[in-house]
Amino acid sequence: PSRPYPPPRATMSRFLSFLSNHLSTSSDSDADASSDEDRPEQPSSPASGSSSHQQFEPAPRCRVCVIGGGAYGTAMATVCARNKHAVCMLSRDEAQVRCINDNHVNPKYLSEYTLPELITATTELPEALDGASLIILTLPAQATPAWLAQHRDELPPDVLLCSTAKGLHLETKHLLSRAMLDALGRPEQPLALLSGPSFAAEIMQDFPTAVVVASRFLPYAVRVQRIMSSLSFRVYTSQDTVGVELGGALKNPLAIGAGMIEGMGMGTNTMAAFVTRSCKELRQLCVAMGGDANTIAGLAGVGDLMLTAFGSLSRNRSLGMRLVKGERLEDITATMTVEGVPTAEVAVYYADICGLELPLFRGVAAILKGDLDVSDAQGHIMGRPLTQEMRDL
Repeated sequence: PSRPYPPPRATMSRFLSFLSNHLSTSSDSDADASSDEDRPEQPSSPASGSSSHQQFEPAPRCRVCVIGGGAYGTAMATVCARNKHAVCMLSRDEAQVRCINDNHVNPKYLSEYTLPELITATTELPEALDGASLIILTLPAQATPAWLAQHRDELPPDVLLCSTAKGLHLETKHLLSRAMLDALGRPEQPLALLSGPSFAAEIMQDFPTAVVVASRFLPYAVRVQRIMSSLSFRVYTSQDTVGVELGGALKNPLAIGAGMIEGMGMGTNTMAAFVTRSCKELRQLCVAMGGDANTIAGLAGVGDLMLTAFGSLSRNRSLGMRLVKGERLEDITATMTVEGVPTAEVAVYYADICGLELPLFRGVAAILKGDLDVSDAQGHIMGRPLTQEMRDL
C-alpha cells in the first residue's frame, strides 16, 4: 500500500506560512483582545478541577469548523467551545441546525446535553468555513474522501484539517489519510489525525479523556493540541501518522471479535487471551506497515482497543454480540455505521501483502464475510500449530 502522505512538492512554503500564521502568540481572529481574555476558561464542573492546576498554555481564541452533526462531531465542537473557541457545525439537516441554534441542543445525537452557546450550526459550507483556522472532519471513514472530493474547491488549501475518522479506505485499500489527500488533489494540505479512547457521550459528561493527534509536521499536531486541550480533555502529539492511523482503524475488527466472545458467554480466560493476542497482532501489522511499536502500546493502539472491546457504548463490540445471537450483518449495519466491518477486509489485504498470518484478524473477517461459522471459530484459532508466544514479533 502507498504511504499515507505522497512526497510533498510545495509543502515547505505552505508549512512555513502555517507557522507564521498559526503558531504566533497572538490571536489571528481576535487580535484586538487582551492576552488574558484570549485564554480559555476551564469548565466549572468538578471533573475539570481548578484552572490553577493547568500548567500549559492554551491557544488564543480562534474559529473552528466541525464537519458533521453526529455524536462525535457534537463532542468535538463542545471540547472546542468549552475552551472559548467559536465553533460552527455543518449539517445537512435543517431542523437539526435550527434546534442547535435556537435551543443549544442537538436533537438527533446526545440530545440530553446542553451545548455551549459558542456553538452554532449551518447547512451552508461557506458559512461554516468563514474565518475558520481549524476544520475538524467527523464524517464516517468511507464517506470522508468522497466528501472532500466534492468540496475541495471550497476548502482553503492552507487551513489545517483534522480527521477523527478511524478506518481504512475500502475502495482503494489505502490508509484514510492517503485517500483524503488524493481526493483533495493537494498532497501539501495541512492534515492531522486525532485518535484514541474517547466515547462522545463521556466527553460530553466532561469525564477526563486522553487522545493523541498525529501529523507528519509536528506543529500541525501541536496546533490541534493547544486548541483542544483542557483539564478534562488532554491531547498528546505524535509524528507517527502510520501507527496512529492504523491503531485507530485496526482495533475495530478486533473489538468485533471481543463482542462475539462476550455474546457467546465465554469467560474471562477467553477474553483475556483474545485481547492479549489482539494486541500482539495489532502491533505486528502496524510495525510491518511502517508504524512505531510504541504508538501501538499507547492511546491510539492498546488504549483504543481496550475502550472498543470492553466499552458498553462501542458499536463494534455491540455488532459482534448481536451477530452471535443470530442477527444478520446487513440488518445491523443498516441502522448504524460500524467501521470494523469494512476495515476487516482491508486488514486481511494488508496481512497478505506483508506475509503475516494474523489468525484473529483473518478469523473475524471470515465470519463477517460468511466464510467461517462462529461455531467453528474456536477450532480455527485454537487448533493451529503450536509455537513460542512471541516468536513472530
